[in-house]
Amino acid sequence: MTDVNTFTKFMLGIILINMRRLLLLLMFGFVFVQVSYGQDQLTGRVYENKTKVFLQGIRVENLKTHAMLMTSTDGSFSIKASVGDLICFTNYNYKPDTLYLTELRYVQVFLDPRVTVLDEVNVTNQQINNKSAGFGIAPEKGVLGSSQVLYQTDSELRPIGGLKLNFKDGKDTQREHETKVAATEKEKNGILKVFNAENLKKYLPISGQEMDNFIILYMPDASTFYNSAFNLVAYLNGSFEEFNKIPVEQRQSKELTQLKSN
Repeated sequence: MTDVNTFTKFMLGIILINMRRLLLLLMFGFVFVQVSYGQDQLTGRVYENKTKVFLQGIRVENLKTHAMLMTSTDGSFSIKASVGDLICFTNYNYKPDTLYLTELRYVQVFLDPRVTVLDEVNVTNQQINNKSAGFGIAPEKGVLGSSQVLYQTDSELRPIGGLKLNFKDGKDTQREHETKVAATEKEKNGILKVFNAENLKKYLPISGQEMDNFIILYMPDASTFYNSAFNLVAYLNGSFEEFNKIPVEQRQSKELTQLKSN
């Protein structure tokens, strides 16, 4: 009986020792995995340089492995990387920045806003008293600035007393109509000079049918575009945020703008 108890205690001792060894191995393996994972990840946060606010939606790309992700709402990111990799940070509203990794540690990246200077567009309602220039003659002004009640004049335009009434039938003359059409076309051409795919690709990360759909949906009208408060970058930023709410397959489909037109 004593021998049985001794043998049982001996076996239990061996089992306990093996269990301790197994537990130590498991703990060592867990720590090793955690350390290995940490050494294979670059973590950090992206800010705007001037305001120091978090930047969401910044594209973070490992130029060596082509792994890519977007920063979260608080500007944070975590991407697979190794020492010697190049990490690029880009966004159409900010100047790009590239980070060469000499070590894998938590980083803070500060991006400068992209400043875009557009050709100034001045819109005036100047009237030109020159028939050869193709513009209508400035209307004659009379009493208290009225264009309907005028003083009587002789052939030399000298007042001769009395008033004359000048009423229109409510319809534009041919010259006035042509002038309005020409002004409208000039406004459209001014908008198209800026709001075209070749120019917008400098600001937006889209192309092809997706770019065509964006232009059709968000091209500003003349009153918006020629308003003194109009800012192209701010307008594109707001419009692109709305555009991104549309599912990708619809944004890249011809049917999107066809349905919109209908």
